[in-house]
Amino acid sequence: MKMLHNGMRSLLAAYGALFLARRWQVGALVLTATLCDPVTGLCGLLAGLAALLTRSLLRLPALPGEADLLNAIYAGLALGAFYGGEPRLYLLAAFGGMLAAPLGTALRQVLAGPFGARGLPLLGAPFLGTAWMLLAVAKAIALPLRWAWPIWPTWLPLDAASALANVGALFYVANPLAGILVLAALLLASRALALLALAGSLLANALVVWVCTAPPPGLALLAAFNGALIAIFVGGVLAVPGRRTLAVAAGSVLVSSALSAGLLALSTPFGIPPLSAPFVFTVWLVHAALRPETSLWWSRFWLPVPACPEETIVSSQLADARGLASGSVALLPPFAGRMEVSQPVDGEHTHQGVWRYALDFVGMGVDRSYRNDGAKLADFYAFERPVLSPVWGTVADLRSDLIDNPPGEMNLSENWGNYILLNIGGGLYVLLAHLRQGSIEVALGQSVAPGTRLGCCGNSGRSAQPHLHLHVQRGWWLGAPTVPFHLTHCLIDGDEHALDAHPVEGQSVEPAISEADLAQACATCHGREWQFTNAAAEWSLSVNTGLLGETVLTSSAGGRVQAISGSSLLALHQRRGSADVLLDAFVLAFGLTPFARQALRWHDAADAALLPLSPWQRLGLLLRHPFGANLDSRYERRRDAKHGLWRQRARHRVSSAFGDIEAESIGWLSESQGPVAFSLTVAGRHIADATLVGFGNRGDHGVPAWSATYLEPALS
Repeated sequence: MKMLHNGMRSLLAAYGALFLARRWQVGALVLTATLCDPVTGLCGLLAGLAALLTRSLLRLPALPGEADLLNAIYAGLALGAFYGGEPRLYLLAAFGGMLAAPLGTALRQVLAGPFGARGLPLLGAPFLGTAWMLLAVAKAIALPLRWAWPIWPTWLPLDAASALANVGALFYVANPLAGILVLAALLLASRALALLALAGSLLANALVVWVCTAPPPGLALLAAFNGALIAIFVGGVLAVPGRRTLAVAAGSVLVSSALSAGLLALSTPFGIPPLSAPFVFTVWLVHAALRPETSLWWSRFWLPVPACPEETIVSSQLADARGLASGSVALLPPFAGRMEVSQPVDGEHTHQGVWRYALDFVGMGVDRSYRNDGAKLADFYAFERPVLSPVWGTVADLRSDLIDNPPGEMNLSENWGNYILLNIGGGLYVLLAHLRQGSIEVALGQSVAPGTRLGCCGNSGRSAQPHLHLHVQRGWWLGAPTVPFHLTHCLIDGDEHALDAHPVEGQSVEPAISEADLAQACATCHGREWQFTNAAAEWSLSVNTGLLGETVLTSSAGGRVQAISGSSLLALHQRRGSADVLLDAFVLAFGLTPFARQALRWHDAADAALLPLSPWQRLGLLLRHPFGANLDSRYERRRDAKHGLWRQRARHRVSSAFGDIEAESIGWLSESQGPVAFSLTVAGRHIADATLVGFGNRGDHGVPAWSATYLEPALS
């Protein structure tokens, strides 16, 4: 019974795999759409079942996204769409399914190459190989061609019926009713993909009409079918969403439409239709041409793992909030203690033009940068301040022989003064300038780590008072153009923790010093477990390690979330698995937890889908953010002396069509056990209130499991 259940789940997942859908309802809608033409639908179902059985008998692993089953189903659908329904047809469809499973596994090895070196996506390659063989065999054994298609409903306008039929043709059922069901499945899986599929289909159809005064029979449908697939994959699931991606997708639809016309003309005499060959060949062409090895401009274009646009958009906004945005280099503050920004990016004095991305730092007292009367360099707080490496790198160049200017004077012939230039790879270099004469403590070619002492702050070069200049440049020579960067793991104005800091003039900056005990208590070590109670119900969280080394927190309810923890912070992302309100509340309470010892403020941008909302609230959120939304989360953490714990409070807000939705989460942290309690309230509704009752480790081979009881303080 369990095998049957798993088999049906895999089959429904395969029907929805084209849209990267995780809901079984999407697969059920697509299956129903194919059965709008019983012959075509039954051929697809038989091929899918045969592939599932073959995979099990041969002990073949399932391909990512059930791609082997999807290709088999597609081959059966194509066969049923072209030939009539007699017993031989169904036997041939089942044979095609048997062939598609091992063919998919073999082609994946060929296309990906050793260790993924070639990196071409599998797409519909197994389908094409299987379908072309099946159609050739069907012609050889004289199966009757189909001339009658399902009748279109008369109540639909011709243009609407044609457009919906094109959507249904995504699964070889060119029928408006099938199109409605496929469109519903698309909308349920991804509204962005539904829009892209429609746009790709219309663009391809318009190109055919514009270029061909009398298009050959079937060309418009073939081009629309391949155009929709191109838009879904190039514009949606394979690349990072953005204007550049849409432009590449539109160009790919143009190439695919031309290929559709050419391949149709070449294949017509042989009676073997092009099917999705224009789509597959176009994606391979684009994927192989636009590679990081070809140009640095494409280094962040393709996604490492295919994903729905909504997920990618939300993830990218979360990455932006956490300082992981592409196009900006992350640097730690290059000093210990607190310094103040005297000239920011686009500063009015020298941070202009190609040198606009730079920061100048000075030391500050109560209201000035010097003691006494400021007549001597030693009076300035920044003078002889240790300068630390903000990154991993190699010393590419340095200078240490220039004398320090007296206060108020500058050396305009040697603008940068004494400096250190660090090579951080990718053609990028970090410059730290205006150092004290003779203070540099590293040598050319030496490798440095974050925090390595490089020298001391001075007043050499174009510097009227001791300060430290910091920028990132593209190129090894002095004066090379600067590029965007941000400061990470730092405190702004004393208590605002930032992972993506762009301080302005007058703001203070200091490194965030981690609390070692808190970092150890929150460490996500493999095998670790926490047991919580919520309204007398038990709920647990355990740490697991994935195949690729990722750390995953798994709840007793089947929910999963990836975790990254280190000496500086705990970060949770990519919520997956079963619905679990407690796990969602846990992520909102501890999703981004810095381990700095100071009382802190910070912000985050978690997925708004974590909020347990009413149907009315979900409708408002959908209308306001049709492609996904992020929360504006503002955190504060204070030490609670009464309980001996850290109290981490967050207010979460997201706009909707019916007004803002607000929530509040509270998390309690212990230096010995990490998270010990959390709660969530949404729009005044109390959702969760869980406290730690036990902890331990589930053990390993030869390592005994252990557990202990946690006696929590009474929290209020």
